[in-house]
Amino acid sequence: MKDNLSTKKKLISILTFVLLFTFTFTSLISYNATKNSLILNTKTKTLPLISDNIYSEIQHELFQPINNSSLMANDEFLINWVVSGEQDKGEIQRYLKRIIEKYNYFSSFFVSEKTSNYYYYDGILKQISPYDPHDVWFYKFRDSNKEFVLDVDTDQASQNTVTIFINYRLEDQEGNFLGVTGIGIKMVSMADTLASYQDRFDQVVYMIDGNGLIQVHTNPDFVEKVNINDLPGIGTMAEQILANKTGTNIYEFKSGSHDLVISTRYFPDFDWFLVVEQDQTASLSSTRKDLIINITIGIAVTLLVLLLVGITVNVFHNRLEELAVKDELTGLFNRRKFEELFNRENDLAKRFDYVLSLLFLDIDDFKTINDKYGHQFGDKYLQKMALVLLENIREIDVVARWGGDEFLVLLHRPVESQALQVAERLRAAVADIHITAGKETITRTISIGLATSVAGNLSMQELINQADQEMFQAKQISKNRVNSFNPSSD
Repeated sequence: MKDNLSTKKKLISILTFVLLFTFTFTSLISYNATKNSLILNTKTKTLPLISDNIYSEIQHELFQPINNSSLMANDEFLINWVVSGEQDKGEIQRYLKRIIEKYNYFSSFFVSEKTSNYYYYDGILKQISPYDPHDVWFYKFRDSNKEFVLDVDTDQASQNTVTIFINYRLEDQEGNFLGVTGIGIKMVSMADTLASYQDRFDQVVYMIDGNGLIQVHTNPDFVEKVNINDLPGIGTMAEQILANKTGTNIYEFKSGSHDLVISTRYFPDFDWFLVVEQDQTASLSSTRKDLIINITIGIAVTLLVLLLVGITVNVFHNRLEELAVKDELTGLFNRRKFEELFNRENDLAKRFDYVLSLLFLDIDDFKTINDKYGHQFGDKYLQKMALVLLENIREIDVVARWGGDEFLVLLHRPVESQALQVAERLRAAVADIHITAGKETITRTISIGLATSVAGNLSMQELINQADQEMFQAKQISKNRVNSFNPSSD
């Protein structure tokens, strides 16, 4: 019994492991496949496509201001006005005002190399100085020999509004540097443009210069104050990002608990980078939730399967166990189980010095039932007789089918004469069995042999042999009777 229980536990344990391992393994494979597919799709399709679209739109949006600044830098009127000595200040004022009105820019300006005058649409703003931090840009640009640059600064002519200036070199016919001209675009206007991209594509969009300093961002606190080198996650890749100026480039990194993928595009004309950032955390979180749900379902299914398997195993185990110890036709114990129970009772009899009595029962003329009425009625009679035997013994007694029409009854600690009384009761009860076969009624009697063991002095086979001899003698005398073994008669 313990071996069977151990086997069942091992079977269920193995099945539990296999099911849970299978569900977990397949769920993890599915999760990784979904996660990798999501990231791959973001890296190879979604993000590059969005980045290229935004890049093209920003390039188109900046093209006109840059082009107009270029036209200003090549305007003969402006060049001649400067070369002729900047005589009529009203002319430059009207010129710069027309630029603003015509193209709807926030600001337009000209800074003279010769006079250091800062001209704007409303006159002369100031004279620049290399010692004024607000004017350093002019000297840096002059010495860089670049044709134009984009510079983020506060516009002193408009209450220090943060502005994107497009600075263009103004030179005479011989290439002599005359000053810097250009226009200004409100930073908030450019930030609104980036915000519209963010809303449309659900990405974070910003622009950095060649040193990693953020130049355009929807959050004004980042502009000209935050460098990507100092940011967690992206900072570890800043050097690589700033060095890679060809095509669309994709980077993947973690920032705190967030999984980020960014795309960068370089604007060679003004040495800025477009950064498009996608937070994968929400998408991956959804995928992880699906993983947890799948594993939970797997556990639930596993428990359900184990419950069904447990029920099935118990049903079949009990059935097999029953078949192993019981006679299939009558439901009584078989020889194997009888032997097991006898040995147990016999050990107790030896230990506690008590009596065991054995009845050997044989049906008189049973063969004639099978011969005359068929085995179907013979089986029916045996089943009925088995029920009668069980009804007429105690629960602590044991009854078994020994073979064919032979039965054994082991009586637990019968008092004096009680075994004989039980035998007589069984004989009378069996004689009262009636089985209908067509118009005929089948009845039979039994012959019983009784033998007794005291304190386990007889083995099972010895006790059975004695009872069998008594049963045989009962048949020889008259059948339908009980014969008891009496040692004093030997």
